[in-house]
Amino acid sequence: MKAFLRNLKLLFTDDFGDRWQSQTHEFSERSREMVARMSELETALNVRADTYEKAVDTRLDERMAALDTRVENQRQTIETRLDEYQAALDARIEERLIAIETSIDKQLREAEAKADKRSDSYEKELTQRAEVYETTMNTRVDGFEKTISERTETFETSTLSRLDKFESSLNERLSGFETGIDQRVEQRFVDAEKRLDERLETAEQRLDSATTEGLRILDERFDERERQSDIRFDDRLVRTERYIDSRFDAFEKRTDARLETHERTVDGKLHQRSQDIIDRTDLMLQAFDQRLDKFRRELRSPGEMAPLSSGNENSNGERGVKRSFRKLSEAEEHLLKQNANDSPPLYHQILDWKREAHEGIYTFTPDEQEIVDYLLSFQADPKEAAYVKHHMRRFLTTIKRIPPAGTPEDRVLELGSLGHLAPAIKKYAGYQHFYGGDSWNDDEKASTIVVQRPDGTEREEFELKNFNVETDSFPYSDGFFHTVLCCELLEHLMRDPMHMLWECNRVLENEGYLLVSTPNISSCQAIEGVLTLCTPYHFAQYNLTDRADQHNREYSPIELQWALEAAGFTVVLLETEDVWMRSNPAILELLKQLRLSTDLRADNLFALARKTRPPVERYPGFLYVE
Repeated sequence: MKAFLRNLKLLFTDDFGDRWQSQTHEFSERSREMVARMSELETALNVRADTYEKAVDTRLDERMAALDTRVENQRQTIETRLDEYQAALDARIEERLIAIETSIDKQLREAEAKADKRSDSYEKELTQRAEVYETTMNTRVDGFEKTISERTETFETSTLSRLDKFESSLNERLSGFETGIDQRVEQRFVDAEKRLDERLETAEQRLDSATTEGLRILDERFDERERQSDIRFDDRLVRTERYIDSRFDAFEKRTDARLETHERTVDGKLHQRSQDIIDRTDLMLQAFDQRLDKFRRELRSPGEMAPLSSGNENSNGERGVKRSFRKLSEAEEHLLKQNANDSPPLYHQILDWKREAHEGIYTFTPDEQEIVDYLLSFQADPKEAAYVKHHMRRFLTTIKRIPPAGTPEDRVLELGSLGHLAPAIKKYAGYQHFYGGDSWNDDEKASTIVVQRPDGTEREEFELKNFNVETDSFPYSDGFFHTVLCCELLEHLMRDPMHMLWECNRVLENEGYLLVSTPNISSCQAIEGVLTLCTPYHFAQYNLTDRADQHNREYSPIELQWALEAAGFTVVLLETEDVWMRSNPAILELLKQLRLSTDLRADNLFALARKTRPPVERYPGFLYVE
């Protein structure tokens, strides 16, 4: 462009010199006049040139100001759009992360077995989304930079085109100016181009700086979100793994216990089968003995009352008596031979079994022995230690049936609590918050119970509240507990057991658990009592000092299930286990011969129920009369 202007100036100078020489030659006479007029024209041109130069400068300054304003507005618009896009992107990322976390929580509750697979899928999906997001952002930034470059080139081209047109028009209008005016105009354009280049360069630097800062902020926010998501996800995985481990440990313990119970049952059945032939004939022999005694009495009665008379009648009667006596002697001889190989009657088997029924009850596996030692380590008082030892088998069967805690915040309530199981519930079931409820004759509503080892190495402290489970509302809010234990309490209640079960439903959270243990009135031991003309109850003696110790009513398995269902629970586990003495194989065999069920015949009932609905029946007919 500068070369073009120089050529125009040279052309203008040559043409002006030729014209000047021609006019001087043709109008030599009028030279003075022309000189004067040229001087005036030069002065006027200088004035007009100065005026035009000022106008050009003013217009250039206005154009530059407008250009700066447009560039600044464009930069603000771009920054605003970047901030809006970044905010929208953060909101979308937050919504997506919340949706993903909600989905993961739901999947963890519904399918624990698929936790690892879903975690891998979620991590892979998150990585792919991050890569897609990074690619999208790079594409958008590249497109934005390309757009800015295109717009800058278009602006430069348009500006140069307009400047070219402006210079051409100026050269046509100022064709008579001298070289000095052209130099000044050229210098003005050079300065204008320089200022324009500087402002464009400044605008590009500001745009690059804003873009770089926006990308940096976006990367920092994305990294922070990713780090927080990783932390939450890792925490979820750790909690899930801990929960699954606890569930597996509890499952393994229950499986081992059931296998041992099954082995004991199989051993008992094998022993029972070994006595099958002897025990099977016991009732038949007793009935035959009764019939034989009756027949003997009938035979002795005619001889004592009247002598035998002569004649055919007497002969026939004598022959009939002799024939009957001979048959009776043969039957007695056969029975005597058979009784030599038979076992004692059922009554004697029951008495003999009572001498060995306790064997094996206090024999523990290595895992059980660990719990036994742990419970006894807290008992410094000999009386308390003797009580714990006497109830140890029941304690062990109760602990292995307690549902493990799902979270560290889960709470457990033990009704009729003496505090013996508190340390074991915390250690083996995972409950960090233990509460106790009991009733005593005092105005004090609560008491602090401390259970600790004599050496002080471990100490448990919990609150024991004073309330009557049959009449009082439990002093806890709705849905406060994850698990409630009602162990060996139901049989002591005197008037309203359903009140206690309804209150248990209220204080339990949805899907919470209630574990009930109570003596089994349908057990082999109870049947032994009936057959030997004794009471079937475990503890039926009246207590003259404390009415709460006696058993006021004992329950059969079906009665316990009906009561729990009426209180809004679904029974998930209904089992019996011998915790006081082993079931008599002779009684089980008798039940089989009578075609009666031998299931659920152990001496203690254990029912694990889950809260699935509100209570449905307040006074079931099998428990209450009007």
